[in-house]
Amino acid sequence: MPALTMPNIGEGVTEGTVTKWLKAEGDSVALDEPVVEVETDKAIVEIPSPFAGVLTRIIVPEGTAVPIGEPLAEFDGSGATPREAATAAATAPAAQASTSRAASDARGTGAGGNGHTPAGEFRRTRGYSPVVLKLAAEHNIDLALVQGTGIEGRVTKQDVLRYIDNPSMYTVPPPSTAGVVGAERPQRAAPTAATAAPAPGAADGDVVPLSATRRTIAAHMLRSHQSIPVAWMMVEADVTALVQMRERAKQAFEQREGVRLTFLPFFIEALAAALREHPLLNATYEDAGLRMHDQAHIGVAVATDSGLLVPVLRNAGDLSLAGIAREVARLAGKAQARKLTIEEMRGATCTIDNTGAFGSVISKPIVPVGQVAIVTTELIRRELRPGGDDAFGVRSVINLCISFDHRAVDGADAGRFMQALRQRVESPREP
Repeated sequence: MPALTMPNIGEGVTEGTVTKWLKAEGDSVALDEPVVEVETDKAIVEIPSPFAGVLTRIIVPEGTAVPIGEPLAEFDGSGATPREAATAAATAPAAQASTSRAASDARGTGAGGNGHTPAGEFRRTRGYSPVVLKLAAEHNIDLALVQGTGIEGRVTKQDVLRYIDNPSMYTVPPPSTAGVVGAERPQRAAPTAATAAPAPGAADGDVVPLSATRRTIAAHMLRSHQSIPVAWMMVEADVTALVQMRERAKQAFEQREGVRLTFLPFFIEALAAALREHPLLNATYEDAGLRMHDQAHIGVAVATDSGLLVPVLRNAGDLSLAGIAREVARLAGKAQARKLTIEEMRGATCTIDNTGAFGSVISKPIVPVGQVAIVTTELIRRELRPGGDDAFGVRSVINLCISFDHRAVDGADAGRFMQALRQRVESPREP
């Protein structure tokens, strides 16, 4: 009997937790229709059915973690049932109309359209399930405007229902409206039940259940700690010039680019340049040697109420400061909303974490598996320092920290890399 198995959702993901069954035993299921919702440390995704038929048995109950490749449910895959065929026939005109409208939107969208790239439109206009098409036709919804949370950004039934209830909140946002991650971080929401402390009056020793995200983060951190011999280093940088430059430029920058100018884009730009000059730090350690990477794909650590997420800023060395700021804003906004796709979470060659946003002055982060180094930017603080003429003055200083894989590089390699990073941070370019 055909079985739906836990798919390989993304690089580094070894299991997923079934959070919600979208179909019940005995229900008819169309090809590619979402059947179950699964949570990993990277995203919450809906798993589509690989065939049409009837869901005969649910093997894994909600709340259960399942390794990749394990069966989730069994189907009678002999084909569509009469009820399913009748439903498909009834919804065909609406589906055709909705598909035509979506295809028209895709053909008419480009660089000067509604702000979506052709690739993004392609993902949104293919693979709609019959249920999604039927809802869109009944409520006269343009599916290109609906935020998709399924695999590769596909629009699910739940996405459409949320959009119907609150279109302004679940409309695909323009790239410039996402939040910014950096030293000036917005107020965070209250902790979720999965991470909050026990309620007042709870018995001492009560266990607060871990979310799927927390469990997977724990597994990854343990694997990294046990397999990578980590060395650590910290350098201090005088960022007075950077602080003054940002203060002069931030208002005009925001008006011109549509995003706030935080310190983080300056640090990412400097990091990408330093990685180009010291490619040993932009590599992956393997038994056969170091796998060198041509481009700097920088993971940007984002703290969310669901746990730490690390979207990837691709080809960071090819982006302008403004381009980095816009992309960081977009990725951070999607991370906070748990809307990141798997592709936006994989392939980092080095990671940066702005721990200074929490007031930290020194950090020793864990090196992500598959990377040689992770860098933290700490709190920018004002201190009295001697100048070139031995006169004292107030300067803005920051600690830059690095944890690195000592199998791949030595302290001298890391030291030269951190010198390059410090020099670039101390001599920033105008935005």
